[in-house]
Amino acid sequence: MDENLLFNATELLQYKYITVPKELFINPRYRTLSSDSKLLYGFILDRFSLSLKNNWKDENGKAYLIFTRKDIQKLLNLSDKTVTKAFKELSDCKLIYEKKQGRNKPNLIYPCKMISEEWNRKNYDSGTGKNTILESENLRCNNTNNNYTNKVISKSQKNNFEQRDYSAFDFNTLLANYEQLI
Repeated sequence: MDENLLFNATELLQYKYITVPKELFINPRYRTLSSDSKLLYGFILDRFSLSLKNNWKDENGKAYLIFTRKDIQKLLNLSDKTVTKAFKELSDCKLIYEKKQGRNKPNLIYPCKMISEEWNRKNYDSGTGKNTILESENLRCNNTNNNYTNKVISKSQKNNFEQRDYSAFDFNTLLANYEQLI
């Protein structure tokens, strides 16, 4: 193994990432989406943030983005048929809405909020077999949206990071329902 290929603690921060919501993998409403659709939704959300910065809004004040199927085919190295299927899956699940412009203009894509219904999962650590209710609003996502993604952190800066206190946190709330996932 070439030691030069392994990451140091600070080198991982040099990359930019596409965020794919975990909800797509654990919520029964979205679990059946193909991996291509889930990845495409992550790219749509990433591109949507740029549209918001550029203030791309329609006549009703709703933000949209333009992301042609050809661009997606190149970016994800997928066929036209696969990209079309992924868009259909996202549309069927009400994760996107497309508005045709006509005259060979690209469709306007409106990303939609995920529908977060209450759903049950088994609490495996309790030993009681009781079900708990999990609402996506209560999930804490990873905060990967920081401004230090391209900076190398020195040893003195590492020591200044505030540490979170998890002593009162109930880690049982983090467990997914393994039986539902398989």
